[in-house]
Amino acid sequence: MKKAVYVLLIAVVLLGAAAAAVYNTAAGQDALFKRAATALMSRSPDQFDGLRVVVCGSASPLGNDPSRAQACIAVVTPQHFFLFDVGARSPLRIAQARLPMARLNGVFITHFHSDHIAGLADVNLASWVQGRPAELHVYGPAGVRQVVDGFNHAYQLDRGYRTAHHGADLLPPERGTMRAQPFKAGEVVWQDELMTVTSFAVEHPPIDPAVGYRVDYRGRSVVISGDTNAADTLFTAAEGADLLLHDALSRTLLDPMIASATAAGVPVLPAIMTDVIDYHADATVLPQRAVDAGIKQLAFYHMVPVPANALAARMFLRNIPDSVIVVSDLHTFDLPPDSAEIHIHEP
Repeated sequence: MKKAVYVLLIAVVLLGAAAAAVYNTAAGQDALFKRAATALMSRSPDQFDGLRVVVCGSASPLGNDPSRAQACIAVVTPQHFFLFDVGARSPLRIAQARLPMARLNGVFITHFHSDHIAGLADVNLASWVQGRPAELHVYGPAGVRQVVDGFNHAYQLDRGYRTAHHGADLLPPERGTMRAQPFKAGEVVWQDELMTVTSFAVEHPPIDPAVGYRVDYRGRSVVISGDTNAADTLFTAAEGADLLLHDALSRTLLDPMIASATAAGVPVLPAIMTDVIDYHADATVLPQRAVDAGIKQLAFYHMVPVPANALAARMFLRNIPDSVIVVSDLHTFDLPPDSAEIHIHEP
């Protein structure tokens, strides 16, 4: 028995020494890195024959959690790839999810708060350099042209540098810009024989217009709220939907934060935190509204405030039914066509 133990220990020591030798030599490092690079570059994005919804940003500006990007939802099918809002850090999540940027069809913006548009330039660049076949269409309510024109102007020099460096054959300059596609709330914004994207007005005063979107594809549907109160217009548009991603505000967390900041004499912040209450939906109101509208699955994103730890996450869900999901970045919902199933993949 002792002999077997000694043999095992010697084997472990020899293996460790061999691994250290590989790791600490140039030849060993080169071989390991080449193997990893080959695996990475040859890996294809996971394919799903249905409606896939990926959370690429679940945070709001209130709170700080480096594991959460700001608002961004990806909708992917075998024929389509759209992004709904692109807040700060969301391009990182898009890359982590290995979404097919070369075939990005467009970006839909709910409104023009910075945490919903800050990633536009990075998304435009990433899809352009990965082979997007045309300029990027950005859909939004009135104001979208001003935002898109501003980004195009700000990054004009950058695009010129990249085309000059890599050549117009590789990076055609006419594909490197974004084109605004304005619409009025309530309109069908995009449609083909398989998918329809419909807009609807939401309540986010004083921001006007602000919209949400409903996506219908092969008998399945997802609704994305953007920022809003629990608006009748949203639940009318979302009636019977399979999945509703709704922004959610927790008074259980926010009220003590306001009281603590006020008691500590923190300037400005208590007033700002109080102001956000009137234009984000109270989380406790949403579950019953979703049931009344016949929505199959309610999920909270764009949390106000962002739960900073496990305790805060439990408090956020106080008085919330167990069926409601508080998403994290890279949460994925797969909706097979012409079915009632929702396959949920946690990150």
